[in-house]
Amino acid sequence: METLKGKEALTALMGVLPYVINALPSDMSLYVTDGKQYLYAAEGPDLQTGITVGSEILGNATKKCMEEKRKTVYHVRRGVPFKGVNVPVVDEAGVPIGTLICAIGRKTQQEVNEGAAQLSAALNEMAQALTEIARGAGRLAEVGDNLAKKSEESSRRIKETEVIINTIKEISTQTNLLGLNASIEAARAGENGRGFGVVAQEIRKLADHSKQAAEEVNGIITAIADAVRGMIEAAEESGSIAQQQAAATEENSATIEQLRVLADNLKRTAAKL
Repeated sequence: METLKGKEALTALMGVLPYVINALPSDMSLYVTDGKQYLYAAEGPDLQTGITVGSEILGNATKKCMEEKRKTVYHVRRGVPFKGVNVPVVDEAGVPIGTLICAIGRKTQQEVNEGAAQLSAALNEMAQALTEIARGAGRLAEVGDNLAKKSEESSRRIKETEVIINTIKEISTQTNLLGLNASIEAARAGENGRGFGVVAQEIRKLADHSKQAAEEVNGIITAIADAVRGMIEAAEESGSIAQQQAAATEENSATIEQLRVLADNLKRTAAKL
């Protein structure tokens, strides 16, 4: 079939565009121009650009299409966004006398692009928050570890103190025995040993007081030891929870990073539509 050219081609295009537009997606429109103004407009219901017959052509895409005798592509981003494709219509001598413009709506692409940008921004905020949580968990684990070390040191000191207390008890017991023996010897000495007996009795009282004091101190130390053991268990549990939290945060950060990559890919894909 012979290809129509010149004004016959332009007339034929204006005759078939009403049918063609119905076969295209609803966000596409078709226009016929003479290079300076629009001769015909067939717009889809979802791409109403406001272009009317007789209106002047803006931009340089159509002019460039005719001067270079080739298809040109341009993008309209203000108002109703769309991608335009200019195809030259030539006469018998191959000289362009007009163009056919196919406009493809970019609203969906724009919405996808904006959605991807919002998703990427939200993921960045989440990643920053998780980073702060991970840092806090790390500091918590470090504090728990230091607390456990100090508690262990306190426990070791308490054990050393218990040894001293036991030594005091042993000395008190031995002193009490010595006082008892001294009292017996004083009794045997009769009147001459009365003063020595008083001293021996005081020694035994002192030994008893020392023993009681040692037992009271031992009770306090035992309570402290129990508290320290509780601190050690709490510190270990806190450190374990902090480590688990840090591990979970790292996993979530990795997932967010994957989602961010997908959002960036979505933006690039939308840009190619």
